[in-house]
Amino acid sequence: AVRRGPMVGLLLGLWTSLALIPLFSGSHSFVLDSRGVGMSSQHGDCVKRFYPIGTPGQPWTDAERDQWRATTKVQRSYSEEVVQKLNKLDESSWEVVQYGSLPHDPDKYPLYAVKSKPWSDDRPTVMVTGGVHGYETSGVQGSILFIQTEAAKYAKDVNVLVFPCVSPWGYECVQRWNYQVLDPNRSFKRDSECQTYESKQLMAYVDGLNADIICHVDLHETTDTDATEFMPAKHAEKGLSYEEEVIPDGFY
Repeated sequence: AVRRGPMVGLLLGLWTSLALIPLFSGSHSFVLDSRGVGMSSQHGDCVKRFYPIGTPGQPWTDAERDQWRATTKVQRSYSEEVVQKLNKLDESSWEVVQYGSLPHDPDKYPLYAVKSKPWSDDRPTVMVTGGVHGYETSGVQGSILFIQTEAAKYAKDVNVLVFPCVSPWGYECVQRWNYQVLDPNRSFKRDSECQTYESKQLMAYVDGLNADIICHVDLHETTDTDATEFMPAKHAEKGLSYEEEVIPDGFY
């Protein structure tokens, strides 16, 4: 077993490797409906229409969620950009494991984890997740590039466990929400009604490993589409008012 003291330097090196990997940024735009000024009362205040779906000031029902889903479309290929890259990994160093799938289209959206070889229960584990928000391209492609270029040197001392694309439907449709119109990043809570297809299956798989996870690096980025699409949609879905805000691009 590896002692915990030396782990600090190793984990700092791992973080540096992830931070220095050249990353990819995706962009997606949603044009807000500027026709009309529809207004509704919310606690005595008037809520202006700032999003084309729903009634201002009123939370969405399943009908509005269906309407939102109908506006989404596949803009890139999870199979070509993620799965095919995982299938080309060196089998002597990495094991690609399917731990689940998205139930609305299981054949199109299998869920994969990548484990270092040899895996040892006597060693601590470091875990990397990408694509919890599917539209954040950098985390998905960055975690795959980490496996391809840097991860092997850490796998000598610790188990490396990578979930390259936690939300593949969101990746293909370039959306922060998943198919359930939920934010997977807010759903990793045990015994909670807010769990999503993605979070429930990932947590069940990790629990089954009984791994000693000493570090978890969750890769995210911010894009201007947070301000133009997701934040307006989020407020509209909850029936809240929304004021425009500036959200800078970045990777973290």
